Amino acid sequence: RILAKLVATFVAALLSLAILFAAVLSTVGAAQLTSDELARLTRLADGLTAEIEQWPADAVNSASAIAIAPRALLAAQLTEAETAGLYRVGFADQDFFLVADPSGARVNAHPPDLGGSLELSLAGDDLVRSVRDGTTEQVGGLLSTGGRVVAFGAVALRTDDLLPEDPPAGVLITGRLVDVVWAEQESRSLDVGIVGVFAGSPAFTTSELASDGQAIVDGLAGRNAADLSAQGLTLFAASSPITDPQRGTRLGEIVTTSTPAVIAEVERAQTQRLFLVSLIGGVLAVGVAAIVTRRFIRPVTELTSAARRVAEGDLTGRAHIDSPDEVGVLGATFDEMVDSLQTQRDELTSAARTESKLRGRLESLTTSMSDGLVAADIDGSVIQFNPAAEALTGLAAADVIGRSLPEVLGGRIASDLPADALPGLEDATALLLDQPLAATQAAARVLMIRPDGARTPAAVTAAPVRDPEGEVLGRVFVLRDISREIEVERMKTEFLANVSHELRTPITPIKGYANVLARRDVGAEATQRFAGEILNSTARLERIVGMIVDFAGLDSGRVILDPQPLDLTDIVGETLEEWRETHDGRVFGNFLNGGLPPVLADRTYLRRVLDELLDNAVKFSPDGDPVDITAVQEGERVRLSVVDRGIGIDPKAAPHLFTDFRQIDGTETRHYGGLGLGLGLVKRILDGTGATAEVDSDPGVGATISLLLPVGGPVPPHAPTEPPPSGPPAPPGLVPPPPL
Repeated sequence: RILAKLVATFVAALLSLAILFAAVLSTVGAAQLTSDELARLTRLADGLTAEIEQWPADAVNSASAIAIAPRALLAAQLTEAETAGLYRVGFADQDFFLVADPSGARVNAHPPDLGGSLELSLAGDDLVRSVRDGTTEQVGGLLSTGGRVVAFGAVALRTDDLLPEDPPAGVLITGRLVDVVWAEQESRSLDVGIVGVFAGSPAFTTSELASDGQAIVDGLAGRNAADLSAQGLTLFAASSPITDPQRGTRLGEIVTTSTPAVIAEVERAQTQRLFLVSLIGGVLAVGVAAIVTRRFIRPVTELTSAARRVAEGDLTGRAHIDSPDEVGVLGATFDEMVDSLQTQRDELTSAARTESKLRGRLESLTTSMSDGLVAADIDGSVIQFNPAAEALTGLAAADVIGRSLPEVLGGRIASDLPADALPGLEDATALLLDQPLAATQAAARVLMIRPDGARTPAAVTAAPVRDPEGEVLGRVFVLRDISREIEVERMKTEFLANVSHELRTPITPIKGYANVLARRDVGAEATQRFAGEILNSTARLERIVGMIVDFAGLDSGRVILDPQPLDLTDIVGETLEEWRETHDGRVFGNFLNGGLPPVLADRTYLRRVLDELLDNAVKFSPDGDPVDITAVQEGERVRLSVVDRGIGIDPKAAPHLFTDFRQIDGTETRHYGGLGLGLGLVKRILDGTGATAEVDSDPGVGATISLLLPVGGPVPPHAPTEPPPSGPPAPPGLVPPPPL
């Protein structure tokens, strides 16, 4: 019964709405329809005349854009093809263009058959004359000629040789025609008839909607809009005047017309509106039905929907039934049950989220650690293996997670340490891996063996992991690469040994000769010779101390280099001259090419670099072979090379040649002395001036050490010439100190 009542109510409401709207629309008379149509025609006519009155401004803009090349328009008469091309490029939105000389005579035009009357009208127009005689530079307007209205724009053509006060060299005129061609285009576009009335007479008409232009003009009889059925014409018409915006003169009018067929179209539109209104009424009726039905079945529907969402896992659904009957009690009980489930799930979710955050923080921490981290559970299975551990052991985390700890690390710790193992390394397999999980922390230095056989010294710390109650949960290992520490220890040991050896070498003769001179009189000749030996040893000792001081100064940044453009020819010549004086019998060749550009370097420390390279070349050429210096430009750098023919360098040792405290022979019984700082000092000097070094050598053949120096600007007029701060040269006649 409720369903029947609802259906009857909805159908009755829908029929009532349809009848109501039909009655309202039937009262709309023909007068209203006619008034609407006349208003439409008036708007269209006003729009057409407003468009025509805008044309002069558009014509001026088009002419101004082309008038920037006046000589091309005035130089000679263009062919028909050339004028057509110019029209397409610059005047596509206009009907014609005309180029006239100052007298108004035609120079160029498009279309060629523009018409003499139109040309004469344009040339004789007072606005155009004001442009030709230079009164104004551009002007636009409307004029009526030959049964049509012409909207034109005129722009003066001025060539570069004209003064501002001179009249223009010509005038460019462009415009559009209000004629039957334009009227037919607008008629098709607007679906109305158009009549052009100029000088009180119809000049053109379009289509059957305006077939009798004179009758339409007579029927309007000066009215703005009218129904012409009283004059025997089944037409509606409206007119709008065309006024020249520049002069304010009225040139004619545009009349728009339509037939009663438009009224029929309006009636069809009203029928469509009636149908649309009825449809909307039906939709409204359905909406009313939905509202009414909802009041009856809403509680049961909401309870069913909430139960379905809970069954799908969504615990946010509630019935919210407020009715006081049994359905309301059922809905309230259901909501209480879902609230209890929601509380329990929220607690579980919060606990899981907290655990996830802690796990994420722990993983971020272990991933960013520079030391390797390996964690095992209570069963000894690996559960954590960070990237640093992967790099140290050469194993991937994906391959070791879940495997037993002895299986992963047991094979990676050397159990057969060689006899010459570095101090502090020990077999820690039993110490670290075989300890029970409850044992205290253990630590050892071990050799980690990578899958490729490489061995890396590492410090390993192992400790149990306990929960707050003290129960052991697993074991964690921290692996730290100590290769650099061991290397630093080695370098420190070698440096101290080298320093002690190098310092004893000059001190021993100083002490010996001084004791002899102090204990007895050995004669003038022997005293002179002993003093020379003491001075030589003192110079060597001073050079050792100077090298250590320079090295420390450059390394700490206390010494600041001052690169300037330098002439290599002078510096190399001065350096070799000093070495020839102190190394009698040794040949030092100077093979610098002429025309080398200045290089950017610190003069004092460049001399120091050359001294170190020459010292090494002499030291490692025990047979007295020649030492040469060559130089050649390579792009934006100059390659300065020191070439010897001595014992050469093993290619495997060449990459470490410029390393601090590094010597090819590092034993205490080595044949060649030195601290291992000379080439390290060279590298720091080169780095401070943007230069680099290269080594080319073979054992037994000799070595070539090249400096790649950046090219600088012009050489300063007074370049400093002081010697390097490595100590004074040996006194004349004394044996030079042994090289470092």
